[in-house]
This record gives sequence, C-alpha cells and structure tokens, in this order.
Amino acid sequence: MLLARAKYGPKLEEVLLRTNAARPGKFGAQEAGRTPPSARNSSNSHLHLALAVAIAASVAIAMAIPIARTQATQRASSPAAISRTDDGLSEGLRMQAAEAAVALTGAQPPGSSGELSAASIEPPFGSGLFPETLLAAAARLAAIGGFPSPRTKAALEMARQNPVHFTVHEDGFSTTHSSTQLTVGQALAGQGVRVGEGDFVSPASDSELAAGAHIYVHHAVGVRLFVGGIEQRINTRGQSVEDVLVQAGVGLQPTDRVTPRPKREIRSGMTIWVTTVRDGTEVVEESIGYASVAQYDAELARGQRIISQGGANGSVRREYRVRQVNGRETRRELVNETVVPPVDEVVTIGTYVKPATVVAAAVAAPAGDLSCPRTLHLYATWYTAASAGGGGTTATGTGVYKGIVAVDPRVIPLGTRMYVPGYGYGVAADTGGGLGGNQIDLGYGPDDVKDWRTRWVDICIL
Repeated sequence: MLLARAKYGPKLEEVLLRTNAARPGKFGAQEAGRTPPSARNSSNSHLHLALAVAIAASVAIAMAIPIARTQATQRASSPAAISRTDDGLSEGLRMQAAEAAVALTGAQPPGSSGELSAASIEPPFGSGLFPETLLAAAARLAAIGGFPSPRTKAALEMARQNPVHFTVHEDGFSTTHSSTQLTVGQALAGQGVRVGEGDFVSPASDSELAAGAHIYVHHAVGVRLFVGGIEQRINTRGQSVEDVLVQAGVGLQPTDRVTPRPKREIRSGMTIWVTTVRDGTEVVEESIGYASVAQYDAELARGQRIISQGGANGSVRREYRVRQVNGRETRRELVNETVVPPVDEVVTIGTYVKPATVVAAAVAAPAGDLSCPRTLHLYATWYTAASAGGGGTTATGTGVYKGIVAVDPRVIPLGTRMYVPGYGYGVAADTGGGLGGNQIDLGYGPDDVKDWRTRWVDICIL
C-alpha cells in the first residue's frame, strides 16, 4: 500500500473514488445521497487497501512461481504464448478485491447482502504493468491453493491464444486439424490420436507444434510369432512378415518353413509360424567286449592256467543322418558303419596227472606163463589227453598215460585188468562216448611212443 501511494500519489485514490462514484450499485451513485461522506471515504479507504493487498499478493505469488513450459516448448518472445483464462483478469481481480475488502472492513455498506459484486470493481490502477499471463496464473494459484495439486498444474499450463493448423498422416490417412496446444503430443491427444508404446511419431511428441506442420504417426500392431513351437508377442511397425522376423532376430535356414510367406503384409493380430527344420550328422560309438577262450594242455600240470593271449575290446562306429523339426527328431538314417572286432583272450589249462602206483601194479606182467581165462575180439584204437579234448582226467580220476584203457563198461567193467598183444598190460580205467561194446581205446601219455596201429585184436581178460 505504501509503495502504491508513494509511486502513484493521489491519482490512485482519485481513480478508485471516481470509479466507485460512477458505478451504480452497492458503492455507486445510487447510495451517494444516503451515505455520509465520512462513511463513504472510510469505506473507500478500506476498499483501496484491499485492492492494494490483492495486487501485492498477486505480484508476490507471480514472482515466486517458476512459470515453466509444461510438456511443451514455449518461446519467451512469442506473443502467442499467453495463459488460457476462462474468466477475465478483471473479473478475477474484482473477486479477490471484494473478498479482501469484506475481510478487512468487517462491515457492509447499507443495503448489502454480505457479498460484493465482482462487476462493481474496476481493474486496479497499475495492473497493466505486469503481463496478463503472470497475473492470471498468480490469481488462479492463490484461489486454488497448494502448488503440487493437479489443479495448480492445470492453472499454470500454457497454450496459444490463436490456434494453428497442422496435418496428421496416420497410417497412410491424412487429416487436417487446428489446435492451441504447444507441443505435437498435446495436439495429437487433443484430436483423439493415441500414441502407444512402439508407435512412431515424427516430429517427436515433445517437439513444438509449428503452424502448417505435417505430423506422421505410424501405429505398431501386435502379432504372435511361433519359432520352433515357442511363442513370442511382438509389437511391430514392420510392413511384412520378413520385417517381423528381422525385428525378432530370427535367422532362417534354407530348410525352414515360414507361414504366411515372408513377403506377406502385416496386419493386427496375425499369427506367424516358423517351422525349424535342421539336418545334421550324429556319430554313435559302442564297445564290443572280448571273450575268454580256454585250451587244454596235457603237458601242464593239472589245474595250472596260463594266459597265452591277452584280450582287447572291439568297437563299432555308426554315423547317422538325423532330421529335427522344431527340435524333435523325425528321421534317422544310417549312412556309415565301421566295426573293429575284439581280440579274444586265450587261457591254457594243464591236465597232466602223475601215474598212480596201483595202475603200475595192475599192468605189471604176471608171474609165470600167461593164462587167459577169457578172450575178447575187439577193435582197438588209441588216444591221448590232448586228442580226447578233455581235461586230462579219466573217468576213474587218473591221468591219461600208457596202460590206461577206455572201455564200454557194459562189456568190460571198470577196473578189469587185461593184456593187449602189441600194446602190453592195461586196466579199464576210462570211458568214452564214442566207444561201442566191441571197441576199446588204448591210452598214451605225452612222452610215450605212440606205437599202436588201429586194428582188430584178441585181448586177454585177466
């Protein structure tokens, strides 16, 4: 108040008094005849004080508010950038002044209903010294309160005073619009053009909206992509199926199948199938175990074992051509097989048994002249432990040597002593599966002289 009076002097009071005297209403000429000059001067003084306080509060608030561009780029030198006001600056200031006057005076002019009309107050002297945008924003902020509220943000939003025209090219369709917004994004939102994630906008949404601008909007479409049976959901701005595959980083092989075909145009909700077909080679190797083979030696002591030849495993190598579709094997073809046979182990087992003393006595020559209680005409062959292929042990547990005779027990009982001309004395101590009732087999040891010639002979049963 002091600053206002010091700067403008009596002019401020004169203008305010002239304004109130000229306006009919609660403080105008209609009440001049009924209100004493002293009361009118007192009321005007309070009103002046209220107006001055309102101006000072508006200026202080306006200077404290960092008026920044909200989601737009504003040039400070552009006269088109002003505050959008639904009411006028004068209306707002009148209402503020009226409320301040009522609060300060506490008394109402005669005939008032307790409220001051906004139309009864003129714009205060000196209001033109401040930008209307600044004062309007300060007045709105003072009316609605706290800084961080959404209403505060809306009160401070900047817009153009005059709309500008621009053209939107949306997915190939062109339309012309006009807007008082400052940015491309705000202008598109105001026209109902939604820009989602993955959409292309040029110029960018936060760019300044210029008069006559051409804005290009290309919306991304959602597609389902199955690669090898695995699903992906992709938002794409591609024009063809091939573009989607490139975006997803799918590398195709010549054998792969794509449905629809790669040059097919993309449409929203499309499903793309990539069937992966892979041909490869698989090698399988298996081991073949070796066997142990036994051979008998009548010159080795019975039960003695010697490894004559070490064994070695063999192997088989098979090469297959394999086809997999979507990671699953659908075909297997053998193209090559290599076999390395195993080497068998050879174990030599001894069968030699030292002759028993009882047998030597049995085949000893009888004392005196040979008398034959009974003779048999038989076919006589000879054998050794090695030629018999057995373990070198007879049916009675002895070894095979000269004097051991293999017989058919049904004809000649085991233990029977005999004399064979041209061979000597022997004892029936062995049997053989190939021996018939009229055949015997004469045994020889490994060091004996095999002097028998197979033939029919008459033997003497002792």
